Amino acid sequence: MTETQAIRIAKGSAYLVTQSIITTTVAAIAFGFIARNLTPTEMGVTIGLTLTLGLAQLLSDLGFGSGIAKYIAEYRGRNVDYSPIVFTGILTKVFTASSAAIVCALAAPWLSILLLKSGDYTHLVQLLSLDLFFFCLSLTISNLFLGFNRIKEIALLNVAGNLTRQITAVSLLLYGLGLTGLVVGWTLGDIVYTTLSISILWRGKHVRMSPIKVIIPNLKMIARFSWPLFLLGVVTFLYNWFDRAILLVYASLSEVAVYGVALQAFTVLSLIPSALSMTLFPYYSEQYGRNKHENIVAGVQASTRYVTLLFTPLALGLMITANSTITLFAGPSYASGDTILAILSLFGALSSMGAAFGTLLLVYEMTPTVLLINVASIGVSLVPSPIFLPLFGALGMAMVRGVTLIVSFSLTTFVLRRRALVKFDKKAFWKSWSASVIMLLVVGLIEYIYFNHYLLLLYVLVGGVTYLMALRLLKAVNQDDIHLIRNLVGKRGAFISDTLERILV
Repeated sequence: MTETQAIRIAKGSAYLVTQSIITTTVAAIAFGFIARNLTPTEMGVTIGLTLTLGLAQLLSDLGFGSGIAKYIAEYRGRNVDYSPIVFTGILTKVFTASSAAIVCALAAPWLSILLLKSGDYTHLVQLLSLDLFFFCLSLTISNLFLGFNRIKEIALLNVAGNLTRQITAVSLLLYGLGLTGLVVGWTLGDIVYTTLSISILWRGKHVRMSPIKVIIPNLKMIARFSWPLFLLGVVTFLYNWFDRAILLVYASLSEVAVYGVALQAFTVLSLIPSALSMTLFPYYSEQYGRNKHENIVAGVQASTRYVTLLFTPLALGLMITANSTITLFAGPSYASGDTILAILSLFGALSSMGAAFGTLLLVYEMTPTVLLINVASIGVSLVPSPIFLPLFGALGMAMVRGVTLIVSFSLTTFVLRRRALVKFDKKAFWKSWSASVIMLLVVGLIEYIYFNHYLLLLYVLVGGVTYLMALRLLKAVNQDDIHLIRNLVGKRGAFISDTLERILV
């Protein structure tokens, strides 16, 4: 991996992490307003509507999204015209999204009774069908920009769309329009995202109409790559809901709520490796298109270094401050979820390096393997569920989800190491973990001596300073790292790189 490529990936990850922090914060604030202005029954209706949107997006995508991003990036790497792929992707999604919206509108009475337990919400489902079209289209648009490696545009569009979505929904709700205002707000946000995206695509001349004789071969090519991804999407969709669905059977609603809050807090932490993984995908696809497999191996090794140096202390830091974090994040009512958050954080730290190479399975067109790994991960995790859940409740479900992360990471590593595609930066790994454990012990000792939720910022500050000092003693950071930071922040941020150099090197 060249210095320029490393800087590009680092900047892309920074854009996505910043975008995720902004959108997650806005969504959390909006959720507070929504929960206070809707009855429990109406909150149940919003869950049913959200489930409908997610299911429609899954079925209308057909797994094509990742295939489109891969082939656009691959064609760019080969300097081949990729516009037919773009046109094929957009044309296919317009057809499938329109079909999903029409079905939703026609089946609204049935969906209202099935999901929302009453036919009184038929008009809401019909109104949702309009949002459904733009919501489904947004996934393909995001994958198009990913294929172009326009990470900055993805971040800005997501921020604009989500801000409009949440602010409009809350405003209309507070104005007295209730659930109707909520759905209208969602629709306006998705329309804003789609409109801005199409204008960027049009001005960038990324889209050109192609004849049917060009579309059909491209459609077949993408379909061959994507059908296992569609099955994977189904499995992933079930995975995202299986834990809470099982808890609804085995646990009380209060336990489900506590688990959900802890899971949401952990999700915010996982934005960092997710952003890196998304940024690396087009880079790996470009190198694959150029047959530069050695660049991919070097990219994996460099990425594992920075994942472990940056994410490990954050995960273990969240683990030791879980009680303060969840109390300030959601309130004292959810403080009992601190152990759940701590367990998820530990498993997240152990499996985080998978973000550096997980997308290689898609780049090398090993989509059936991805499907098998995810099915195996869920299957292995479900085996102990009948034992863990009755004994430990929501805490047991946290352990089940943690096992899923570890199994997925282990199987992915095993498969890719057999093809000699994965090399870890072992020195960075043990030095980062050593420094993080020292930080954990220091913060834990301070909390033991004097604990107060409102001292969370102090605990974070002490932990950060301890980690940096430990990195210096272990000589974990070198001049190449500082040089990368200096190029990343530019001249305006020179004081940051200079300060880090004095502290760490």
